[in-house]
Amino acid sequence: MPELPEVETVARELRALIIDKEIVAVEALWGRSFQNETGVELSSQKVRSIQRHGKYLILELSKTFLIVHLRMTGQLLYFERGSQADLDDYIRVVIYFKDQSVLLFKDVRKFGRIEHVENPVQKIAHVGIDALDKKFTKSYFYSLLKKSSMAVKAFLMSQKFISGMGNIYTDEALFITKILPWVPVNKIYQKQAFNLHKNMQQILLNSIKNMGSTISDYRDVAGNEVTNQKYFNVYGRSGLPCKECGTIIEKIKFAGRGTHFCPTCQKE
Repeated sequence: MPELPEVETVARELRALIIDKEIVAVEALWGRSFQNETGVELSSQKVRSIQRHGKYLILELSKTFLIVHLRMTGQLLYFERGSQADLDDYIRVVIYFKDQSVLLFKDVRKFGRIEHVENPVQKIAHVGIDALDKKFTKSYFYSLLKKSSMAVKAFLMSQKFISGMGNIYTDEALFITKILPWVPVNKIYQKQAFNLHKNMQQILLNSIKNMGSTISDYRDVAGNEVTNQKYFNVYGRSGLPCKECGTIIEKIKFAGRGTHFCPTCQKE
């Protein structure tokens, strides 16, 4: 699933490609992938800005907004005028621009959504503070932890408290901070919480620098694989020796997801 670094990479690439472009039409090739929640026409609107909150992309148009959630397998692919767009079986939505370029929403498993709305704030009101927001300080993070008894992995992945962390970067952050995934967050002491906060943000920033991680479906807007997966410590490394201590990395199902950890480096 694309997480914060992958969505941020898409946002940065699209800012350089479609800002000020005028939409001619939007074609939904699979109805549920595009949800139109306003009577305002999309045609003739221009893309004014592109923002990101957690795993959500928010395209501000002249009058309304498009909210994109890639979910498990969603991809946004951009093609210039005159290039051959790949309209394969997995293309769910096509956005046509006046200059004849197109933005394709490809989604193998059909979980992703593009929503056309007038008020994006209401649509993502349930989503917690962005993990890279300046207001997400170490003290604020610690105050959130003290209010919950959830397991730390489930807490970080819930999106209700903090948005943007998913399975990959949660496993990586917990490994670097030496915390096991099932530790209750209110049992994490302050120094350790501050360290986890720092490690979470550094892991996300490093991944953004590498344009995200390609595990299976994620690609940049040109359809290219990216490189951050080369630097994982535990995710996807079950059965291999820990880079720090040599203990075999384990994988279990926890919080509903495949969970990777080092049983020696990570402590209760």
